[in-house]
Amino acid sequence: ETCTWKITPRAKRSFNTVLDAHALFDASRTYHCRSTVRVEKTNGATQYVFETEQELRGGVLRDRLTCEAPDGLRAIKLERSVHDDKGHESRREIVDFARSVAPLPTDSFPDVSLPFLLRGQAYDRERRSVHAWISDRMVARVYYELDTRRTVTVPAGRFEVYEVVMYPDLNDWVKMPRVLSELSKPFLPKYHLSYETADAHRLVRFEGPLGPPGAPEVVLELLR
Repeated sequence: ETCTWKITPRAKRSFNTVLDAHALFDASRTYHCRSTVRVEKTNGATQYVFETEQELRGGVLRDRLTCEAPDGLRAIKLERSVHDDKGHESRREIVDFARSVAPLPTDSFPDVSLPFLLRGQAYDRERRSVHAWISDRMVARVYYELDTRRTVTVPAGRFEVYEVVMYPDLNDWVKMPRVLSELSKPFLPKYHLSYETADAHRLVRFEGPLGPPGAPEVVLELLR
């Protein structure tokens, strides 16, 4: 399965981040984010491969995340590269989650992959959590929960969607009493994820930082 989204800077930033999304995209052209999901067999094991390509003003970011699902989806390997607008590779990173020297939680996934992976959740009112892997030195718990069900219009058409809100846990940085954690919730950076209610549960729209808090804030809208 391959999906394509139109990617634009968020009209108004929620936070004063160093990387402004408006500097990453040229207003005179359309930028795309593409994600392909495939099932592969490797040594008799079933693997799920998520490939994502994100266009930027100065080039393109590519991620290839390989997962297994023996008892729930689990990240196995991440291959990441960055190419400039002339095709020259400027960054390359390979992360083998199965051989990490740090004791990572089994539900750790690259932070930028979460909007594309959480489509398989149970769409009820229960609050759940997962760990967003930023690097082996920074892994943060994020919570997600169903907010509402509504209709949205994007370039691909009109969709009935589940609106899911994802947000970080401040206790990863500062230990707080539960009551203060709840009071701080409205001020946390929010990730708004809209998944179609049809069985495929494709990501129809995303709004928020594409990455950890402080990442450029963007809007993804399904094209096809």
